[in-house]
Amino acid sequence: MEYRVETDSLGDVRVPKNALYGAQTQRAINNYPISGRPLQPALITAYLRIKQAAARANAECKALRPEQGKAIEKAVEQLFSKTYRNRWQEIFPVDPFQAGAGTSTNMNFNEVIATLANQNLGSNAKADLKIHPNDHVNRSQSTNDTYPTAMRLALLDVSRELVESAEKLAQSFQNKTDQWKDIPKSGRTHLQDAVPISLGQEFSGYAATLKRCQGWLSESRDHLRELGIGGSAVGTGITTPARYRSLMITELSKVTGEKLRSASNLFEVMQSQAAISYYFGAVKILALELTRISNDLRLMASGPATGLNEIFLPAVQPGSSIMPGKVNPSILEMLNQTCFYVLGLEQTATFSTQAGQLELNVMMPILCHSTIEGTSLISRAITVLRTKCLDGIKPNRAKLKKYFESSSQIATALSPRLGYQQTAELVKEAVTKDISVVDLVRQKKLIPETELRKLLDLDTLIGKNR
Repeated sequence: MEYRVETDSLGDVRVPKNALYGAQTQRAINNYPISGRPLQPALITAYLRIKQAAARANAECKALRPEQGKAIEKAVEQLFSKTYRNRWQEIFPVDPFQAGAGTSTNMNFNEVIATLANQNLGSNAKADLKIHPNDHVNRSQSTNDTYPTAMRLALLDVSRELVESAEKLAQSFQNKTDQWKDIPKSGRTHLQDAVPISLGQEFSGYAATLKRCQGWLSESRDHLRELGIGGSAVGTGITTPARYRSLMITELSKVTGEKLRSASNLFEVMQSQAAISYYFGAVKILALELTRISNDLRLMASGPATGLNEIFLPAVQPGSSIMPGKVNPSILEMLNQTCFYVLGLEQTATFSTQAGQLELNVMMPILCHSTIEGTSLISRAITVLRTKCLDGIKPNRAKLKKYFESSSQIATALSPRLGYQQTAELVKEAVTKDISVVDLVRQKKLIPETELRKLLDLDTLIGKNR
């Protein structure tokens, strides 16, 4: 490979001849060969938007000459084009596991944009128009206010899809609730038979849970709209022009479509990344609830001969390399594994949030990577769950009816009439003789048939009359 020599404050660095980045990016490549993972597209998009907005704001504040501002803007527009977007992994190669605060990432953007801007200006451009990564692309900025701003913008971007996915999933569960409201089944607590319920009622609980999670996600997203841009290095706004902060909020609101606002205390948003943790806490709750619901569905679908076999899941792949005809709850297993991984990412985010010192949380790179990855993964998993599993679930009506009628806990409806003790004795006898409690009550003629039918009316049993 051919190289060129670039220089930064530490000295000379060899950089691939045709690379758009410079010395500081190359140092990061050399120093941090950790995961081999690229920056997420959402973070790249957010950072480019910040650099473009800053060029406009600085030009309007006369902190940059108009020609310089336009050159930076044009370079950013190029990076958004298909030609360059397909090369993002090559152009922005800094590993997410890097030095604290994200300085390497910020300088990667500064160097690339400066290189492109200068290429566009041409070799004949006046020396005082040349674009410098720090003096011009990074004008009025610091890693310490751009990186947390980019993190918030990226999360607002990817979480929008998550909120929509959660809403659609809740609606899918609600559709099952409406379809199955009159299908009786045996309720279970402690994995033991409990009082009757309808299949629709059971699924209504899932629908309500997911609707609530979607609400928490929406509410927590609002805290991401509060930005510290313009705070510069520690929150004082050093080196920033007077109108820069408000212009940045206006420009970024315009390009993101989000109602962004400046933080009321720039020192707080520099020191603390609690807003990120608050948002990802809502993602954690969603992952916990999805795990629970997935486990329930797997249990209800277990069998078919030796499990509950109450619902039929869509078959998406053969379940075994050795057992012909076996079909597994594959989509639900994928969902469980995704949720476990996201919960691990949430632990990383939690530790990162508490790891700041004094004026800055330096653990932002891994906090950012974890929360964006977790958001994207769970969003895609939810969509696959809905389209490849949930929408195609069918009830096993015969099995549900059998369990409903044979469960001894249907006797709970008779206890106000017979008393707790006598009903408990009947349940014990019915289990011993392997007959239904209802049949035993009929044999013993303990309750007149008309009254018995009224007590065992489905709508009464599942609470529709209350």
